Amino acid sequence: MQTLSIASAAALLAACAGFHPVEQNAKQIDAVSFAQPSAIGQAVATWPTDEWWLAYQDMQLNQLMQHALENSPTLAAAQARIARAQASANLSRAAELPQVGVGIDASYGRQSENYLIPHPPLGPAGQYISQGQAAVNFGYELDVWGKNAALIRAADAQVKAASFDRDAARLALTTSIARAYAQLAAQFEMRDVLDATQQQRRDIHKLIDQRVANGLDTKVEVKQAETNEAALRIEQEQLATAIKVTRLQLAVLAGDMPSAAESIKRPTMYGASFTVPANLPLDLLGRRPELAAQRARIAAAIGDKEAARAQFYPNINLNALIGFQAIGLGQLFNAGSQISSVGPAVRLPLFDGGRLQANYAAKASDIDAAVAQYNQSVLSAAQDVAEQLTRAADLAREEAATREALAAAEEAHRLATLRYKGGLSPYLTVLTVETQLLAQRRALASLKARRDDLQIALIRALGGGFAETSAAQALAQH
Repeated sequence: MQTLSIASAAALLAACAGFHPVEQNAKQIDAVSFAQPSAIGQAVATWPTDEWWLAYQDMQLNQLMQHALENSPTLAAAQARIARAQASANLSRAAELPQVGVGIDASYGRQSENYLIPHPPLGPAGQYISQGQAAVNFGYELDVWGKNAALIRAADAQVKAASFDRDAARLALTTSIARAYAQLAAQFEMRDVLDATQQQRRDIHKLIDQRVANGLDTKVEVKQAETNEAALRIEQEQLATAIKVTRLQLAVLAGDMPSAAESIKRPTMYGASFTVPANLPLDLLGRRPELAAQRARIAAAIGDKEAARAQFYPNINLNALIGFQAIGLGQLFNAGSQISSVGPAVRLPLFDGGRLQANYAAKASDIDAAVAQYNQSVLSAAQDVAEQLTRAADLAREEAATREALAAAEEAHRLATLRYKGGLSPYLTVLTVETQLLAQRRALASLKARRDDLQIALIRALGGGFAETSAAQALAQH
């Protein structure tokens, strides 16, 4: 008997639609490296924390971040996608459980006088009779080949991917807010530079008026001073418009209407220092949420491929029924009206025109595509980090040189002003030196803005406090 069962199973498998394995071509990148590893993490440092913006010690920034995390439509949409993925996973998991239902059928009707003559089986011809059935039915799919288990693994991986997508959206949102906020701070600093320069020009204008009154200068110098003040006022107005626009951007990013922009005050960001972790090459792949999401999608594609392979084998269902059936509803629940049945149902694919093989090959190709996309994202992430590190090193040297140039320009302006007051040099000399001084002040303000923006860009490149292990644990708790 056992030999017969084995032979029957072998015959079933041999009769299945032809299966041909498909090899995977893409190989997943499992590590990154940088051109100058010695420059990475010269001092032992930690990765950014989940609320990294707290290091700036700006209460208004903290409030904007909190409001955005609670009210952003982008994050709400990402959360909805998680819920949908979880519902799909629950749907896949339901296939592993028995299905139980109740069926009740009843009818009442007249028997034909001209059908199955002379003795209709349900009663005399021309009479009205009732009949019915009430039964509990049971069905269970035996997941012998692991199809349902593979689909569940794929669905669970999609839930993880959706969760990591939300983390990526959160990172993009918070860094966008921080960069806009840093830009607003830089614009206010530039406004200070222009205001200070305008005040200097007013002072020089007063000096020119005095010299004209004493016959030492002419109206030419007066008109030059007026022209310079007017030109700077134009820049001040342009900067005021830019500040309004940045405030509008911040309000919308935080999930508010544009009217909330008026309540955004001048930033008070303190210079926060974010160092680079010493284990950057080793841990980077687990710190970027978009990479974690793509790894989860690779796992989902693998599950789909395994489920596609299982479809080549027999589908075995166990069905059972127990209940009552009778002619005449009054006898439906009599002991003699009981019915029951139990047995397997086997569906075996024999010839499908290559449909199953094509589906299997498509799922295998999905894995290659997911791996290729992941590898490209890894390269982009490594490039992103390397670029930020390179810019950081260059910016430090540039800022030091700019500070030296600014100190020299301030001293030159002081000396030129003294010489002009003493009648030893013309106003043109003061104007030339002042132009150089303004350029250096602008350059330093611009460098400060670039430094703040670079720090935020580096935080984004490092994942902004995301860690795949802790994120997966948080997801499991929900």
